[in-house]
Formats: sequence, structure tokens, C-alpha cells
Amino acid sequence: MQNEIKQKAEALLEDGEVEALYELLLPYLEQNDPYAQFLYSSFSLESTGETDDEFEVRSINLLESASQGGVAEASYRLGVIYLYGNSADQSSKSASDYFERAIVQGHLYSKFTYGFNLYYGIGDVKQDKSRGLVLLEQAAREGLELASDELKIIHSR
Repeated sequence: MQNEIKQKAEALLEDGEVEALYELLLPYLEQNDPYAQFLYSSFSLESTGETDDEFEVRSINLLESASQGGVAEASYRLGVIYLYGNSADQSSKSASDYFERAIVQGHLYSKFTYGFNLYYGIGDVKQDKSRGLVLLEQAAREGLELASDELKIIHSR
């Protein structure tokens, strides 16, 4: 998907124009475009009668496909879903895998989120202070102020 189309699609999503967005995305969805799949994972069309459960299943499937297709934000969202989702979906192993994928795909905020969780051993994530610290330091060096702030807290102890 071209950047111009991505920008138009993102504007439609932000404005809540989901019917128009779906029409714009449809040819890209038919081509299994990862970014179109990522965007379509974010909304449901009232006209389809899709239930909340059906939307959730479709959304996860589209995010997984988009993640495999290289969309870092999709990988990050899956990491968050598997780390913080409802108990049926929670899996620290899956969360870790998706956060690691998002990091490789260049997602800065994943370095902070996953680094934070590793450093403190949040939830079912096994504590790994050294790996967590490395990720937080990388995020801070790359300009994420939230990571810099967290490192100040860590180093003040």
C-alpha cells in the first residue's frame, strides 16, 4: 500500500469514517496487504452484523497476519493483548514473542513496554533485569522520554 493511501486510510479511521475506509481498503484486503489487514483489525462495520466475539476473532487473525507481514504496530498490539488480555488470551510466551518481533521490526515503544515488564517481572513475564535494562536504555537513546524517565527512577534507587 502506497504512503498516500495509508495516510488517507489513517485519516478516515481517525474521523470514524469506517464505511469509506472499508471501501478504500477492500482491494488491498483482497491482495492480503499487511497494512490493510492491520487497519481493518481496528474496526467493525455495523452493516455486517458482526458480533463482538466475531470481531475479536477476526481482529486477532488480521493482526497476526499483519504482524507476519512486517507491520510492527500489529506485533506490538498482539504483545499487549497476550500480556494484558483476558485470562483466556493471556500468554507471557506469546506476548514475549510478539514484543520481540515488534522490536526487530523497529517498534520503539515495544522496547519500553517489554523492557519495563522484563525489568520488573510484571504479570507472568519472568523477571530479567539485565535484558529489561538494555531495552529501556535503547528506547531512551532513541528518544523515548518515558524510557528516560523510568531509567531515572531505576538509577535513583
